Amino acid sequence: MTGVCLRSVVVGGDTAPWEALGFTVVDGLVPFVNGAVECNGDAGGVLSLRVAGLDEAVELDGVTVLPGPSPAAAATHPNGCTEIDHVVIMTPSLELTAAAVEQHLGLPLRRIREAGSVRQGFHRFPDHGCIVEIVETDRAERASLWGLVVIVDDLDAFCASAGDDLVGAPRQAVQPGRRIATVRAAAGLPCAVAVMSR
Repeated sequence: MTGVCLRSVVVGGDTAPWEALGFTVVDGLVPFVNGAVECNGDAGGVLSLRVAGLDEAVELDGVTVLPGPSPAAAATHPNGCTEIDHVVIMTPSLELTAAAVEQHLGLPLRRIREAGSVRQGFHRFPDHGCIVEIVETDRAERASLWGLVVIVDDLDAFCASAGDDLVGAPRQAVQPGRRIATVRAAAGLPCAVAVMSR
């Protein structure tokens, strides 16, 4: 399969918490250069992915992926965020979930990282698109979407603007030379979200 690209990460809740953190919302979307966060008002965390280039909905080892139109035009976000770095799927079996991603989306498994008891697999949408990160952990009973990481131009400015009560202190990311900060539950976002430097 060729020509697929991430249209949106569909999450529950409304747009107000995203706007409070400095994200621009357009027609229920928080649009980035390589996809968007789509708030649908339902309860729950990350509900599904919407991917342009699919003819019909598919299940990635239990994770729902819906067909969708081409991605919306990117917006400029006052907080300096620009793109989605990766979306995280938690799973009890990296092999099964990675095989489903490759079969249904045509995204090959690029590498596997071993980190103690946790194994991570990485797929990427074409044209330097968003990464689908699969995390194998014994805490997962089934494959499910867990959260996402967005890239920001100035991580320190983002954290200072949001405040310590909404965003944790920056720390070294797994990626060499990059730092990451976790958005706290107090921010009211419907799923796990982190912000990372370039």
